[in-house]
Amino acid sequence: LTDVVEHNVCDMNDMISELPEDVLLYILSLLPTKDAVRTSILATKWRNLWTCLSAFDFEILDCKSYDPESANCLLDLVQRLLHKSSRIERLCVQIFRTTNIDANKISYLMYSASKHEIQYLRLSLGDRSDKLVLLHSFFGFESLNELYLGLEYTLYISNGNFFPSLKTLVVSDENSVQRLFSGCPVLLELTLYNCYWENIKKISVAISTLKKLIICFNIFCVDYDHDMTVMIDAVNLLSLRCTCNPTIEFIPVNLTSIVDACIDLGYDYLDNELYAAHCAIKLLSGISNVKSLKLSNDTLQCESGNK
Repeated sequence: LTDVVEHNVCDMNDMISELPEDVLLYILSLLPTKDAVRTSILATKWRNLWTCLSAFDFEILDCKSYDPESANCLLDLVQRLLHKSSRIERLCVQIFRTTNIDANKISYLMYSASKHEIQYLRLSLGDRSDKLVLLHSFFGFESLNELYLGLEYTLYISNGNFFPSLKTLVVSDENSVQRLFSGCPVLLELTLYNCYWENIKKISVAISTLKKLIICFNIFCVDYDHDMTVMIDAVNLLSLRCTCNPTIEFIPVNLTSIVDACIDLGYDYLDNELYAAHCAIKLLSGISNVKSLKLSNDTLQCESGNK
């Protein structure tokens, strides 16, 4: 048996801090972000150690437990992190169902994040009662591979290629989607979810590189009296999932490579069954080359309305 090394108890109080920094960072990486931040009060060596991590997940989930000031304080913390750190590869900031968040803080956060070599970015912020515009939010994310935007704000996006490396885009901000598409020259997967489309009458998804498209609108998000068309022009599209209001008119173009599709068109509370049937048939006719097709009962009922 090897000799047991004896230590004075007083000398063992901070043995963990004596570990190499790489080991300490590995330990911190196993913790939730909020717990990693809390280690900053342990000792001088730990004060800024958490800012050397590469992945961060900040969130406020329960609006009853947090007021807007707490949300703005969290944004300030993230902003300080973006100024201090040079290693951020993954950043997630989610503040759900909290109103009166400072829009300027969000704009500045997004601008600061664009200066990092972030590969994964998820932002879920705001409330639909906030009618705010984020100016000068996106200037370009050269290294970004995945972007998840769940913003209840209107983004100001100028023309140009902003995301030259982006492969996956998930977005719920209907006021920004069209210009976001034009800035993603190598996009492979696109998800549109829970967009309300209050001021949008036409969306054109014309992306030659696109392989997978998910359109998931809550059927109550779009007024049945609101005319809207979605053109899908994606010659290399392999997979399509569509869950939405049946009175949205889809215009499929060049969907010759599609392999699998899942279509779920809500049917309840329709005033114009004939028009809904027309929209359903037009969508299904445009994916006639599909090899595997799943249709919901509502979709079949909607289609039968034309008979």
